[in-house]
Amino acid sequence: MALMGFDKFCSLDGSDPFWDWNRTWNTPNPDLTQCFQNSALVWLPCLYFWLCTPGYLIYLHRHDLGYICMSSLNKAKTAVGFLLWLICWADVLFTFWEKNRVSIGPPSVYLVSPTLLGITMLLATMLIQYERRKGVQSSGVMVSFWLVGALCATITFRSKVIQSLYQPSTVSVWRDTTFYTYYVLLLVALFLSCLSDQPPLFSQTIKDENPCPEGGSPFLSKLSFWWITRLMATGYKRPLEEKDLWSLNPKDCSQIVVPHLERCWHAECRKANRPEENTMYSAHLDPHVEGKEAQQRDESEILLVRKSLKKGKPSLFWAMCRTFGPHFLVSSLYKMIQDILMFVGPEILRQSRGLDLPLKDTPSCLHLTLLDGVPGC
Repeated sequence: MALMGFDKFCSLDGSDPFWDWNRTWNTPNPDLTQCFQNSALVWLPCLYFWLCTPGYLIYLHRHDLGYICMSSLNKAKTAVGFLLWLICWADVLFTFWEKNRVSIGPPSVYLVSPTLLGITMLLATMLIQYERRKGVQSSGVMVSFWLVGALCATITFRSKVIQSLYQPSTVSVWRDTTFYTYYVLLLVALFLSCLSDQPPLFSQTIKDENPCPEGGSPFLSKLSFWWITRLMATGYKRPLEEKDLWSLNPKDCSQIVVPHLERCWHAECRKANRPEENTMYSAHLDPHVEGKEAQQRDESEILLVRKSLKKGKPSLFWAMCRTFGPHFLVSSLYKMIQDILMFVGPEILRQSRGLDLPLKDTPSCLHLTLLDGVPGC
């Protein structure tokens, strides 16, 4: 019932369903419905941006790396984002024009989706400038956002090309023109986001004679460790010398790491020597009563608190965990994913090929057998 109501959101007569298995799965030429393309594929990049932006803004507020002057790359990123915003609002204005032109206007999806996308593009353009003011040379959040948007738009691009070839009567010239322009600008924005901007003003990288290229490398270069290729090529050609080695990143230097470790160590020392509270109860005696009744306790009791210093041994292990724990947790997560894929991959390959091999004959078990000397698994 919910999908039936959503179908009217995409078409007034309900002829454009949100999902159609016959069109998507049970066909030699799979395709998505127009309703799914105009709604879900448009909302997915916006949803990603709205979920990631709040936490990312907090991170930028707490990690100010400096100020980057306006460069040609930053101007190009801003101009492309502004053009994407104009294209989205052009679709909104065209939808209002269609509603005023005919009595029965276009469905609501042609108004909601461009409006949501236009607001997102405007915020993305503002975020580009905020990153520049915070000294971000390459943003992984923006690269991911443009990548998700480009992938979703590629599916729609394929569908519109097929529609223009086999169903030219159903093509909307204005919306197809704006979409093709939007798609090209989206690819340009993705390409520009893969480039790295200049270092911030008064950065330590500018003063260093041989800085580490990791900090100023593009996001994809950091993700693939491509920034270390030059050093590896030099080491392949000849033995490395001291002048070939890069300086440490500022965040890895002792001036940054040691104070953080000291704060965590002092916190452990305070925790080990914290005061301990001991409670004692004293009965309240009535002074007006004599004899045996004076020995009886009153119903009310007074709580006495005595504080004594509890001396313990601070733990250097927990101090180091607080200092370097997040880095090791992320590394452990990636290692766990690698191990899972290593053992799951042969099983998926066996299922895809339809082989009924015993578990001990899988490549992962054979690999463990050769390495560990274990007879089988």
